Amino acid sequence: MINVLLVEDDEVFRIGLTVSLQQSSEIHLVSSCADGMSAIEIANQLKPDVILMDLGLPIMNGMEATQIIKKNHPEIKILALTSNTGSRFVEQMMNAGTDGFCIKGISPERLIRIIKEVYQGGFWLDAAVVEHLKNRFTDDPILQPNLNYLSDELKKVLDTLTDRESEILLLISQGLKNSEIAEQLCISMGTVRVHVHSILNKLNVRDRTQAALFVKQIPLK
Repeated sequence: MINVLLVEDDEVFRIGLTVSLQQSSEIHLVSSCADGMSAIEIANQLKPDVILMDLGLPIMNGMEATQIIKKNHPEIKILALTSNTGSRFVEQMMNAGTDGFCIKGISPERLIRIIKEVYQGGFWLDAAVVEHLKNRFTDDPILQPNLNYLSDELKKVLDTLTDRESEILLLISQGLKNSEIAEQLCISMGTVRVHVHSILNKLNVRDRTQAALFVKQIPLK
């Protein structure tokens, strides 16, 4: 059973999603709330496995709540529920530490599959979010990550990564900062920076956002 906290201020949407999640034999909805401050308090008390986090919340928004929860409980997975697919917004949420983005209106069955994927350590980007990011890269030649080659050359590129680089790439895709990666792997910040620089070069991408997007291209086994 995956323990889930639902954070959503739209009462009708929250009730509907609650009913859907409670029908799953793989999900245990431990609690629900309607604002970011309450989400932090409940996360501290119950330590859920996954938090479904609306972003446009009262009192404290979802981005701020995500930052605080991730700082206090980095093991908790946070899946953003949003209708905002702007690339700048997505990058800000990735920096806050979210483990994925799910567009509101998705079917309950698909949402449960995504929750399971995120719980197991995956990083999820909704297709609409990926499209916005691709458009940004296409519009700005400096940011082009050459995403189209991934399906044919994926294995070849991944094979160039060392075991440590693969491990760090996964942590980057989960939203961890260099300092958090260093702490988790018990290595120095300088070592992390060297590995990150090597990863970006091997993947032929410009920044951590594009590296995380690369991981999203990896098919599920």
